[in-house]
Amino acid sequence: MINETRRSRLLLYVALAVFALFALAPYYWVVRTSFLTNFAAIDPGTNYLPQLGNLTVAAYEQIWERYNFITFFKNSIIVSVTATVISLFFSIPGAYAFARLNFPGRKVLFYTAVFTIMFPWIVITIPVYEVFYVLGLINTLSGVMIALSIFVLPQTIWLLQGFFRQGIPENIEEAALIDGHSELGAFLRIVLPLSAPAVGAAALFAFLTAWNNFLWVFVLTSDEEVRTATVALHYILGSDVLRQWNILMAAVVLLVAPPVVFYGLSQRYVGEGLGGM
Repeated sequence: MINETRRSRLLLYVALAVFALFALAPYYWVVRTSFLTNFAAIDPGTNYLPQLGNLTVAAYEQIWERYNFITFFKNSIIVSVTATVISLFFSIPGAYAFARLNFPGRKVLFYTAVFTIMFPWIVITIPVYEVFYVLGLINTLSGVMIALSIFVLPQTIWLLQGFFRQGIPENIEEAALIDGHSELGAFLRIVLPLSAPAVGAAALFAFLTAWNNFLWVFVLTSDEEVRTATVALHYILGSDVLRQWNILMAAVVLLVAPPVVFYGLSQRYVGEGLGGM
């Protein structure tokens, strides 16, 4: 019986290792190609484990200097962080109101917000562009920040209201009110600190959504000075870099690095926030 259990575990570990190797192989290819010389990157004879002579950081130097990627990268960070902060600023009290307060039209407003998550945003690109044009927000970082904040707001409201409803018992707030706290004081001093896991999970998803967004940045910007890295990568694909795989993969690595780092810093909050614990 013990031998059968060990054999089953061994088969499970082998299957997981094969699956992990299969899943991680494309990511390894991207990182490996970004460190190759231009000739080695397009040479079919280059091994998966390249020789040291074929490794270089020249692709990263070129993507920073030649294609001004530092400006696009900085714009992505500014826009994503600002959109995350703005969305949390409005979604935290909004989600708490949906979870705790009874007011006319509460369900209609909430399901309308949830519906926008599933709504195809490309359908309203023309009206949104006209509104932003009238407001003078075209080709500005402020316009992109506002658009992305609106874009990520429904999902943060949906995520946080579930945590407020299921993760925090109402008797905690009742006890705070008995102790002399006001409703606002109970929320700021009791509920909000207990909601740190959910806020961290919501911040992670908001940041990832804003960082990876292509549609709104592409529609609302045309000048290089206000492009984000995702849109800049689209224009890089249409240039001569298409024949330089190492530079293209270097841009992809730089584009993926911040979300990976952000997830690594906040991953312990994700499980608790999504689980309503």
